[in-house]
Amino acid sequence: MVSLFSSISKALPSPGIRSNKSTHINCGSSARMAGNVCANADQIRGQGRWNNTIINGAYLTNLSSELVRSMAGFPTNGRFFYLARAALNPPTSLCKKLFLTIGE
Repeated sequence: MVSLFSSISKALPSPGIRSNKSTHINCGSSARMAGNVCANADQIRGQGRWNNTIINGAYLTNLSSELVRSMAGFPTNGRFFYLARAALNPPTSLCKKLFLTIGE
């Protein structure tokens, strides 16, 4: 029988992810994802049955979601996920330099 810990421990190094919290890595990412869709800390805390110390110290980031959204190029007001720059098509010559298997 394969455990969750052993599966995650084998999967993370492949893309170069290092974590000393293999069994709790999903908890942190799910808490941050809930924060990204405007769930407040009380809602996240209740869903995971965490107290303030645990949720703030282990699962939530100290960066505000507004800061992270603005740094990524998104507006800070609401759930607007369209980026004009994502609609641009880079030249094929650039794509071939970045992705060497194009055109094979």
